[in-house]
Amino acid sequence: MAIKKVLIPSDFSEASNRAIELALPTLKQLGSEIVFVHVLEAMDHPDDMAALFDKGYAYLMNRAQTLLNDLVMAAKAKGLRASAELLKGAPYVEILKFSEKIDADLILMATHGRRGFNRLILGSQTEGVVRMASCPVTTMRIDAPAV
Repeated sequence: MAIKKVLIPSDFSEASNRAIELALPTLKQLGSEIVFVHVLEAMDHPDDMAALFDKGYAYLMNRAQTLLNDLVMAAKAKGLRASAELLKGAPYVEILKFSEKIDADLILMATHGRRGFNRLILGSQTEGVVRMASCPVTTMRIDAPAV
């Protein structure tokens, strides 16, 4: 199976950035095209806070787009074909939908290595993708710093 298009979701964490750094050389050897994606969760807010919320959300969108552009530029500097997409919604749901939209051959994700109560509280976007993806998913465990 040729791995022509790889979807790499990023939350811009140290774990995600490290996984990308480790994966790029192999993806270059494979001649893969990379599509980075970040998903901003839609959040509810009370009506009297709408203006403040909208400004904050716009800032988050601009910041995420800047960080995605940085990932694309870094990949291109290493000789890879890369693009990025900023999505809104539930992260694992949007990642799954987008992977099908672009016909990804592989999804590559970092997992933070959380265990116990932290995993229960924080959930696992990676787990949702692994369980329901229609293409292969490779996870790279990058341990989260001790809390």
